[in-house]
Amino acid sequence: MSSWNNVTIRLLGPVALVQDGLPVPMQGQRQRRFLASVALRAGQVVSKETISEDSWDGEPPLTVSGQLQTSAWMIRKVLTQAGLPRDVLGSHDRGYELRAPLEAIDLFIFRDLVRTARELHLRGKHHEAAQRLDTGLALWRGPALADVTSSRLRLQAEVLEEERTSAVELYAQTDLGLGRFTQAISRLNGLIHRDPFREDLYADLMKAYYAEGRQADAVQVFHQAKKLLREQIGINPGAPMTKVMQAILRQDERFLRTAIPGGY
Repeated sequence: MSSWNNVTIRLLGPVALVQDGLPVPMQGQRQRRFLASVALRAGQVVSKETISEDSWDGEPPLTVSGQLQTSAWMIRKVLTQAGLPRDVLGSHDRGYELRAPLEAIDLFIFRDLVRTARELHLRGKHHEAAQRLDTGLALWRGPALADVTSSRLRLQAEVLEEERTSAVELYAQTDLGLGRFTQAISRLNGLIHRDPFREDLYADLMKAYYAEGRQADAVQVFHQAKKLLREQIGINPGAPMTKVMQAILRQDERFLRTAIPGGY
């Protein structure tokens, strides 16, 4: 029997069981939903009610018990095709448990890499942090749970997408610490495009433009953001963003250097 050393479960993109880099054939939307439901909670007993809600959006068929048993049987068949024992998917009176190490599931690998990167970034080890983020973000092969259509699982996928956004934001901060201002500007513009009301992103973008010697662009970012915030939600920029603007106008190098992790 094979171990989990060459088998992984992918949730950051289409749901898949992968052996030696190749997807193991898995048929049916119901099986993908079942696998996603237990893999998101690997190492825990997931109640039949939870799996049912994930699979049928809270409106299970009258034959739900039998269909869950069938899905479990089919998932076990896929697991054995990958060389894993059938009891990797454990059965309990109240549910099912995927007995997989967290390092065999891309989501948990990603989370561990981002957690480590955040710690390294806070300690000023920006290069090492960037390496972890490169590895973690490379695990994404599309939107989370991309081929799962359950609305409940789609809501969970949105939460995972927020985790990816947070990692990209951390990468932009790391770029600033490394003096890679062009990369930081690109990442921050992408983040702002997805979430145009985040004032902290505008403040970081202003710092990045200023550090790259583009003071006029930094000032323009402030005025564009101010206009958007006023017209769309009726507020003015808050104190942090305003302080960055004031520092740029008076060319307060000391303030701007301390505002960027690692200086520039």
